[in-house]
Amino acid sequence: MTYKTLSTEDLALLPCAESDFHRIRERNNIYVDKTALIYKLAITTQKFFFSRPRRFGKTLLLSTFESLFKYGLRDFKGLAIEKLWTDKKTYPVIRLDFSDCTDFDDEDEFKEFFDEMLLKAVSNSGLVLPKTDPDLGLKTVLSRFDYLLEHAQSPLPVLLIDEYDAPLNDCLKNPELHFKVQRTLARFYSKLKKNSPNLRFLFITGICKHNTLDLFSSGNFIQDISFSTDYGSLTGYTVQEVEKYFTHYIENAAAKLHLSFDECFAKMRRYYDGFCFEMYGEQHVFSPWSVLNFLSKPKDGFRNY
Repeated sequence: MTYKTLSTEDLALLPCAESDFHRIRERNNIYVDKTALIYKLAITTQKFFFSRPRRFGKTLLLSTFESLFKYGLRDFKGLAIEKLWTDKKTYPVIRLDFSDCTDFDDEDEFKEFFDEMLLKAVSNSGLVLPKTDPDLGLKTVLSRFDYLLEHAQSPLPVLLIDEYDAPLNDCLKNPELHFKVQRTLARFYSKLKKNSPNLRFLFITGICKHNTLDLFSSGNFIQDISFSTDYGSLTGYTVQEVEKYFTHYIENAAAKLHLSFDECFAKMRRYYDGFCFEMYGEQHVFSPWSVLNFLSKPKDGFRNY
């Protein structure tokens, strides 16, 4: 079978290196619809932890939650959740990206990055931190953030945390600094645990699980869904999704590499499928970063992305 080679304009529809849900939808880029699973999480008031490797869609997932809670169904036309979501409220969304708190040389620099991150995230949410008040113990940004959550009013804020473990992973080779960063972060998560009833929704992502932070010590505080059978395909692409959303791009790749569709798809599975994140090992997913990179430049061949 002969396949049509796609034009540059067609290939631009691939959301390569894009993790902002609103921009993907606004530009009519391909979005692999995960919103039925997102609905199952967002409809609850539970608090979740979700671990995945880098470049596996965690930031896009948080961006999707942010859009849903902040703007309702504005960006979800034609997606599965459009017929499911009935919550007419919108919520202040505090979104923290701990990758902004890396590349520090000492504890003071880390705390400076940490404070800047909190200040920026609260400001972007539309909420206002209380002013410094030594009489109330509001001396630091963290104490003021704690006070903000403790006195949250309806609609309760949504808190989304990306790469929660980035600062700790960044200083693994410096045990003394690692301990100091760990101590600051443990205080932060302790305050989150105390204020969890005042959050409409909490979702935390990372690449590994640091038990030293006391984040996972209380089962009723946060639910680890990293290896849940229900959410094994929350990020990553299933075989069915790759076939549904990327058929024309696989045909394009097959034409450029002088392969049949089946041969090309089989090679894609061999190179990029094989990740499994549920305890029974029944469902594999493709690496989205690898799939998008391969399909955007198939002439480069089946590289390890």
